[in-house]
Amino acid sequence: MFDGDFKTDSIQDLSEVTEPKFSNPEMQEARAFLRERYLRFMNGIIGSKANFYLYENSHVSGEFRGCDVDCLELFVHNLKTPLGVVPEAILRATDVISFTINDIKAQ
Repeated sequence: MFDGDFKTDSIQDLSEVTEPKFSNPEMQEARAFLRERYLRFMNGIIGSKANFYLYENSHVSGEFRGCDVDCLELFVHNLKTPLGVVPEAILRATDVISFTINDIKAQ
């Protein structure tokens, strides 16, 4: 039934398949370097006062305490909002346009 539809000349030899660019050793090393640099940066700003700029031209501030593994949530201590202070808060990264930190620790 399917004998006429199957063509053996369309099967590639696996030895002819090239390695994807993202998996070559140089790219892996570059990604590892950038990941380590990012993690060191994130660790260095923990405990720093941060100003968060959100949509609708709103602005809040507090002590940056970290983020989740995917960087989708930002953890903030003593978040100062126009309505008052929130002792512990989680900001969704999708709500944050940018944030600034003035006293980054040099290591």
